[in-house]
Amino acid sequence: MNSQTVHQLGPGNVIGLNVRKRTKVRVVSPHGHQVVDTWAFLASSSTEYLSMAHNRTAHYRTRFSVGDVLVSNQFTPLLRFDADTTDGFHDSLHAACSVGSYAFFGEAQHYPNCEDNLRKTLRDHDIDFHITPPPWNLFEKSIVDEEGGLHDRATATKSGDYVELSAERDLLLIFSACRSTIGDISNGEPAGAEIWLEEG
Repeated sequence: MNSQTVHQLGPGNVIGLNVRKRTKVRVVSPHGHQVVDTWAFLASSSTEYLSMAHNRTAHYRTRFSVGDVLVSNQFTPLLRFDADTTDGFHDSLHAACSVGSYAFFGEAQHYPNCEDNLRKTLRDHDIDFHITPPPWNLFEKSIVDEEGGLHDRATATKSGDYVELSAERDLLLIFSACRSTIGDISNGEPAGAEIWLEEG
């Protein structure tokens, strides 16, 4: 990337970014210890968003690869997956962490959580959205076994690893640096992320 705008995200923090078509977005794990819940909403619609279910249908896989174009809940192309320096694991199956999920798994500290981060960011952008779409959990390693069981593994992301995306439409992108340690998904304490933008 050439000239960039870089946004720092501490563990548990969130950012919402309005990006124009052809903007390049790099999501970086500077320390190798961070899962980033990622959402995209079509700027011209209050009901169209990046949908993991629709992408699993579109690509017939639970994990997406460089070259894939990720789609909305109406199969509109939203994001092109341009580059990935990791081992390729970016979970598409887990819901965002929430007050409910922390209570369910017996964790006393419920805040901050990614669901609340999403809802606050949508309110800040004057978007009245009443559901929490399952996010694309960048850097999170989940495996489905032959019996259909879902297993978490600690992320294998190394310091400086990143994924790079490009916007196929004008979008609101939301990134939440998940602070959950359930399942050790961040391979130790979550350590924050960086979001780099380059306008096309």
